[in-house]
Order: sequence, then structure tokens, then C-alpha cells
Amino acid sequence: MQSTGKSSALTCIVSIGLLATGVPAQESAFMTKPPDVPAAAESRVLLVLNPDERTPRHSEGDLLRLADGGLLFVWTRFSAGTGGDHDPADLVAAVSDDDGLTWSEPRVVVASEGGMNVMSVTLRRLPDDRIALFHLVKHSLVNCRPVVRFSSDEGGTWSEPVEIVPSDDVGYDVLNNDRVFIDSNGRLVVPVARHAGVGMTSDFSPAGRLRCHVSADGGASWSAGAWAPDVSGVALQEPGVFAASDGGLRMHARTDDGRHYIMSSDDAGMTFSSPRPWTLRSPLSPATVERLEDGDLLALWNEPPADVEASTSPRTPLVAARSSDDGVTWGERAILFDHPNGWYCYVAHLASEKGMFLATCAGDRSDGNGLETTVVIEAPLPPPAP
Repeated sequence: MQSTGKSSALTCIVSIGLLATGVPAQESAFMTKPPDVPAAAESRVLLVLNPDERTPRHSEGDLLRLADGGLLFVWTRFSAGTGGDHDPADLVAAVSDDDGLTWSEPRVVVASEGGMNVMSVTLRRLPDDRIALFHLVKHSLVNCRPVVRFSSDEGGTWSEPVEIVPSDDVGYDVLNNDRVFIDSNGRLVVPVARHAGVGMTSDFSPAGRLRCHVSADGGASWSAGAWAPDVSGVALQEPGVFAASDGGLRMHARTDDGRHYIMSSDDAGMTFSSPRPWTLRSPLSPATVERLEDGDLLALWNEPPADVEASTSPRTPLVAARSSDDGVTWGERAILFDHPNGWYCYVAHLASEKGMFLATCAGDRSDGNGLETTVVIEAPLPPPAP
């Protein structure tokens, strides 16, 4: 059963302003206008990326530890429009050499292309020590393609993109940030949701078809898995993958049913069982689920209060919890953000010495689409599952 204990107070400040670089976050002039939310002593705000007239949105990034101990953060920086999902955007990078206290000036690593934009970053350290940068290239409302680039110099330079989906298999395939899974044999598993194109409707459909693309040669070539079964009357979107304790894979997805759904694979992600309701109660909002070094699962998601209808609730609060039984039950919730106008989603996770680094959208729905602001924080892990 789910824990009924009180949630840990790990609520963080969100501020108004531009990117603060070169100075400790707590001394930044851009950290002076938080909403009326108390900050917990256990967590610290490391970086705040706020919109301005030239940059309407910062969102969907990922974090990686560099060989020299630094932190690499790559995210989506929108450069025109209102910060809508299809407005022009680049991928930009900043580096911290002091665990997030100060950051370099951001630099463009992938310029906007494809007719719409590039967005949604996953960074992974490969078994051969290269860094892989996964992202989307959006060509149209029926053509969105996941690609991967590689760096052999710790993110200094990147290769040309490798297409993950065959060129004749055109569709609108969504790969979220911080989503790619590397199994114990070094295979790369990329979960996607297709919303239009081959095997789908010709127009964009909110209900996606889910499958994984798998590479056994470090991303040089890819094989497409079978589509997971559909669920009548339920829209599945934005899947993620984690390893189960029985050696198989689990794929989870957000839905419009007030909870996430989950499905199983016993062939390294090539086929999946029928999706079924899972134990993450949630609005139509993604969850980040990853295995910790101690073997527990860590989940980061929006869980509304018990008296709130989950399917229509906003993306607040953002909570963290651990599970020792593959997500059958979850331990005490730690509240990371909780503000009535907040919009906390697209969370990237990286282990830290003190617990976890997180990068997440943390915008204000009363003055934007909620995706315009991104913050990087360090927080302790939630309590171990009982």
C-alpha cells in the first residue's frame, strides 16, 4: 500500500530573472523575487533559467557528470515566438566546475533546424566512454524524428546526427528528455510515442502508439521494436523505461486516465505486454523513473492530493518517492515543489554526493504556459521505502 505518512518538506524557491552565471546562486541578483513558498534548508537552488524578450522559454534538458568531475547541462532554449512547442529553439550547454554553484555562459551545441526546432535532451555516458546526446528534430506536425550525436571530447564537439528511426518510416515520434536506457549488456533502448505518420493516423493524434528502438552497437545502427498494444479509451504518451528486478524491462507512460500505465518486456524491449494501470497517480504529466545505486526505484512525478481528481489536476506538486518492489508500493513522498500556480514537469535526474541533482520546468501558469522557466536544484533523496 502507499505510504500515508507526512511528506518531507523539500519545497524550493523559483525566482524571476535571467540566467545567473559566474556567481553563487544564493548571491545572485536574480534570486530576489520568489513566489510565496518557503525554501527548505535541505535543498539548494543552483541555477534559474527564466524567459525574457529574446528567450521565451527554457525547458527539457539533461545533466551529466564529466570526466573531470564537472557538471554538463544541455537544455532547450527557445529563440522566438511565445515558447510554444513548435517555435524555433536551439540546444545550449553550460558547465559547472563546482557542483552547480557557478556556471559557464551558455553556448549553442545544436542550432535550430528541421523546419521547426530541436528539443528534448537526453545525455548518456556510453560503455566506451563517449557521451551520447539524444534529441528531437521537428520537421512538421506529422514528422518529428529522434536522433543521436556523439562526443569523444567531453562535450566539446559533437558528431553529425544518426537517425534512430529508418528514413522511410516517417512519423511524429516523441522522445522525452532523460529517457534513454542502457541495459547491463550495453544496449541502448529508446522509448518513443508516435502520434502521426506510418502506422498511425495522417493527422496528429493525442493517443500515441508506443515502442522502443534498440541499438546493440553503441548507437551506430538501430532496430525498431513492435508497437505495444493500445488501450481502448486511454491516451498513452511520453514513455520511459527501467530495468525490473526479474531481469526484464518495464515501460511506463503518462495517460489521461489519472494514473500512469505500465507494460513489461522479456526480450530487451522489442515487444511489450498490454499496458495496465500502475501505482503512480498523476495528471497527464510525465514521470521520471530510474534505478538508484542501492537498488530502489526513484520516481519523480506530479501527485495531487487525495481529494483532487488526478486526471484534471495541474502539474503540482512535484514529489519524489522510492520503491523496493518495482513500483508495486512507494515510500514516503518528499515534496520538491508545491505552488498553486506552479508547473513542475520534464524532470532530469543525476545522482549527487548529497542525494540528487534535478533539472525541471518550474514555470508559473498565471503568467505563461508553465514551461518557460527551468531550474536546477540539489536535494536529498526521499526516505528509503519501508
